[in-house]
Amino acid sequence: MLTSTDSGADSAAAPTTLTLNEDEVRRLLEDKSPATLIDLTSKIAGVYNQQKLGTNENMAAEQIFRLLLRDTELRVRVALAEQVKSNPAIPRDIVLSLAQDVEEVALPILQHSEVLDDNDLIELVNSTEDINRYLAISKRDQISGTVSHALLAINNETVAATLVDNGGAEISENNLQQIVTRYPGNQNLIQAIGTRPHLPIAVAEKMINVVSASLAESLREKYQLPTKEIELEVEKTRESETLKLIRQARSPEEIDRLVNHLHSFSRLTPSIILSALCQGSFEFFEVSLARLSNIPVANARTLINDRGELGFRAIYNKSGLTESMFPAVRLLLKTMHDLDIEGEKPGTSRYVNRIIELILQYSTMVPVENLSYIIALVRRSAQ
Repeated sequence: MLTSTDSGADSAAAPTTLTLNEDEVRRLLEDKSPATLIDLTSKIAGVYNQQKLGTNENMAAEQIFRLLLRDTELRVRVALAEQVKSNPAIPRDIVLSLAQDVEEVALPILQHSEVLDDNDLIELVNSTEDINRYLAISKRDQISGTVSHALLAINNETVAATLVDNGGAEISENNLQQIVTRYPGNQNLIQAIGTRPHLPIAVAEKMINVVSASLAESLREKYQLPTKEIELEVEKTRESETLKLIRQARSPEEIDRLVNHLHSFSRLTPSIILSALCQGSFEFFEVSLARLSNIPVANARTLINDRGELGFRAIYNKSGLTESMFPAVRLLLKTMHDLDIEGEKPGTSRYVNRIIELILQYSTMVPVENLSYIIALVRRSAQ
């Protein structure tokens, strides 16, 4: 009835022969026993998946697959889907038919078939309300950003969690931020986002804000503290975590995005800016003042590093930073410039000690207001 011949040593060169006439196909399709059709399906698909059939034999096998999709027992279609789900050579019309079939048939195809392209997947997402189909697509080995966007537009927390857990799913920075905003109470989901490779720094900062809000609620429930004390504790935690992000920023693009993100949410505070400077993050300081002054970073850098009296004073005034802090900040910058010339590198206890030593030394010549605040920030930067 069905024969598959392979001539041993010559099999690599000679195509496998598949012989099945129309009468045999018709008889098998009319057979009342699903077991017969399942057996047939497995045999034909097994030979087909080996990719050793000739052109005509391939076409014959594909036509059999199409016949099996018509009015056959569910178990037969399920068997066909399982057999062909990982074969990228299956004709698209067969795969689409299986993908649009009942759930038992569709799910293996939706999760595994490489024949389905982004347009197919997006259309399949938009044409159903079946959570299990969404989840199957969310588990694919590779998922593009556009498909992830379509899945997240469903606004389903389980789908979002499945996508985030899938290392092969591309998720844009905007989509990650939306997840954090949309599901702030799902700590497992927030933690999963934090473990994704190459997490955008602005997303990490947004996560810090969400976690801080959760901390505030926890403190309220546990200790019934006054609102002001809670806010101070939360702000301290948030700022500490944000400073860690600033230290981890490796490229100008990351720093620029973080500064813009903080500014857009009114979190680019004088405390953050000065604390970042105290830990040696010159670039963050320069980009922050440029953003607050609404001038190019190159211009800000020139003004900040002006060794005269005019440049830094001008950008400091335009940035809106506290006037009373100007002498202390100017002294801090002078100290850090001097250490840079000496070759001292930020991030060490020696660097912190040298900053405080020089600040105290310079301040004996000219008393400086708010110096104790700057020294406290420097010490905190070493923690």
